[in-house]
Amino acid sequence: YQLHKAADPFLNSITTTYLFIMKFSLSTAFLLAVAPTALGLQSNYLSDLNGAATSSSPSGNFFQTPTDTMPNMDSMYSSAPTGTNTSPAFVSTPANGSYNAPMAGSSTPSQELLELWSAQVSVELSASQLYLSASIWFRNRGYPGMAAWMLDESDEERGHGFAILEFAMKKGFPVVLEALDAPRNDWTSPIEVWESIIEAEQTNTQNLMRLAHTANGCGDYAAMAFLDPFHEEQLEAEDKVTGILNKVRYADPALMAQLDHDLGEEEEDH
Repeated sequence: YQLHKAADPFLNSITTTYLFIMKFSLSTAFLLAVAPTALGLQSNYLSDLNGAATSSSPSGNFFQTPTDTMPNMDSMYSSAPTGTNTSPAFVSTPANGSYNAPMAGSSTPSQELLELWSAQVSVELSASQLYLSASIWFRNRGYPGMAAWMLDESDEERGHGFAILEFAMKKGFPVVLEALDAPRNDWTSPIEVWESIIEAEQTNTQNLMRLAHTANGCGDYAAMAFLDPFHEEQLEAEDKVTGILNKVRYADPALMAQLDHDLGEEEEDH
């Protein structure tokens, strides 16, 4: 029993080694048998791929690339009719084949743009005069809040005129100041004053839109960019004045006093 027990580890070791040798031999024999077939398939597959681009007849290949689905871009452009623009649609290429982007500020302003720009300086100064006249009117009739609001708007319009003038000087636009007509001062009610203000703002909006349209027409992108804030301010100004006018139209004396107070505080916060 003791001898048999001692021999067990030795027998187990021999058995394990024998099984390993048998598995290795079987694996080697399988690879030797399959390898020629695998190599043959690989060779056929590579031959099919190489011949797919030139073969026009159907074959038994499971992967075939038709020649008409992958056009040659060089041949496609070279075969275009004479005079056809083969460059990307979003790039306009001159006839000489080169493209030079215009430098900022290099556009030539039209005569209309020069005249409108010069006139807009005087338009802004005229608007400033109108607001100043309205401020005087309200102050003389006991509306200090509305008077202060109008005075601030007068300063803002004058600032607009100076800004437009400064841009013209930088661009080399000629500016000729026009004679300003005396602003209106014969209003008979607060409603008439605010109606005059909204009409002036609407007219100025149209002037600025025409100015931008003309600048766009001659490709003056610097002028267009400069005018963008003015368009936004006009939108806000018309909305603000329209709101005030609607309140004034239906306000009794008590509400008018409250509105005057609110506009005065708004001006102080501003």
